[in-house]
Amino acid sequence: MKLKQWLMPILMTLFVVILLAAFYSASWFGEQYTLRAEPFDPFDPFYGEYVMLQYPDLDQISSSYEGDVYFTLTEGPEGFAVINEISEDPFFGAISGYSYGNRLTAPQLEQFYVEQGLGPQLESAVDLQVTIDVAPWGTIRPVSIAEREE
Repeated sequence: MKLKQWLMPILMTLFVVILLAAFYSASWFGEQYTLRAEPFDPFDPFYGEYVMLQYPDLDQISSSYEGDVYFTLTEGPEGFAVINEISEDPFFGAISGYSYGNRLTAPQLEQFYVEQGLGPQLESAVDLQVTIDVAPWGTIRPVSIAEREE
């Protein structure tokens, strides 16, 4: 009888721990990259302040692809991440994204939620940098966003 009382709370706690571990595992086991970013929409009345981002360094190589793409990153000569490998077919370690026109993005890279009041400041900044952790299996965890100093 005692086991039945504790089984559901233990399972629920275990589930939450697994979700948290999956989220932070990108930082524990992955590599960290910094991307050049440009903002284009910093506020939503329902979700709060966030910054919609586009990444000029990722767009250059993706122009020959359309639709779902899979890519990996590497550190470029200026210290910012660039595409290392891109394919229309999935492969291990690839970040799942999509390309349309001359834009390349991944769902985890599109929006970056910021503290209340920080959105207008980031909107006026043209040059931003985003730091992300990428797990060896392709999961992305956004870490920070800041104005870029060049």
